[in-house]
Amino acid sequence: MMLKTRTTQIKQILLVQFVASLLAGAAGWIVSPDAGVSALAGGLIASLANGYFAWKVFAKQQETESAQILSTYYRAEVGKIILTVMLFVFAISVIKPLNMIALISAYLLITMIPWLASFFINDDDKNWRE
Repeated sequence: MMLKTRTTQIKQILLVQFVASLLAGAAGWIVSPDAGVSALAGGLIASLANGYFAWKVFAKQQETESAQILSTYYRAEVGKIILTVMLFVFAISVIKPLNMIALISAYLLITMIPWLASFFINDDDKNWRE
């Protein structure tokens, strides 16, 4: 079976994640500069990891076999996890003082955006929720 993927929704979700990361940093800055920097870092960690995953999975705009797509997804997910861990280690070692609650909260918020956005960003011909 051949599958072809459209990237319009993916680009929109990645843009929403990046903007939400900036907003999380701004909201955190209102609490304290440390929380703002930490929240921005957490949001960017999630955004960059998801951007890497999307780039690896959807970079090819050609029809691909289903088995190859699955293999690409697995490799991209492993790379995303490694990148996430590396970015967390970097953020924890570089950001002083670090607000761990802001870092993790922003990361979790940005990580949930693709799931939440799937309810609002839909360019299919028919609405699957009806």
